[in-house]
Amino acid sequence: MLDLVPDEIAAYCRRHTTPDDSLYQEIIDYTQANESVPQMLSGYQVGAFLQLLVRTLKAKRVLEIGTFTGYSALKLAEALPEDGEVHTCDIDATHVQIARRYAAQAAWGQRVTVHLGPALETVAGLEGPFDLAFIDADKENYPHYYRACLPLMRTGGVLVLDNALLSGRVVGPLDPQTSAIDETNALITADPQVTNVLLPIRDGLMVAYKQ
Repeated sequence: MLDLVPDEIAAYCRRHTTPDDSLYQEIIDYTQANESVPQMLSGYQVGAFLQLLVRTLKAKRVLEIGTFTGYSALKLAEALPEDGEVHTCDIDATHVQIARRYAAQAAWGQRVTVHLGPALETVAGLEGPFDLAFIDADKENYPHYYRACLPLMRTGGVLVLDNALLSGRVVGPLDPQTSAIDETNALITADPQVTNVLLPIRDGLMVAYKQ
């Protein structure tokens, strides 16, 4: 995964984005030191963008597919009102434990519920409506995640899918992961239930607004 703009411009954008506080930096440092694929963490530009969406939508309920070490779930929760809630799903028991540990350290961590198990099963057991959904998990299931989350979104809700450009590989040739991303991008663009924009932020963000 990469920034899809020249390094100096990416660095300039990072310098002009509201920085993280110490807890988020702790999660980043832990992830970089202990995870084999630390770039799976969404990063503070994506986190800042998600917080902006939460506040703009006046969101109270957020659904996340793919918890990893808990960074994005806490960013989303921080921007919610006191009675807001984030439901985040992950299949990895170790990641769930890590995310719960960091949530316990945050004053807003009680807004986060971390669900352990296959995300499609978890989502099937949740009730909507949700104001915002963030999908950042195994790429082969992106089409299924989109189809599962959309019915739970309120009218005027927003879905955000990370890695929508997958290091630029979406322009081809397509491996199985990239084919699933390309399929999802086409699915969303053709879906009359939403309007959407694909943004070259970090590794690509697909943003879809439910009409």
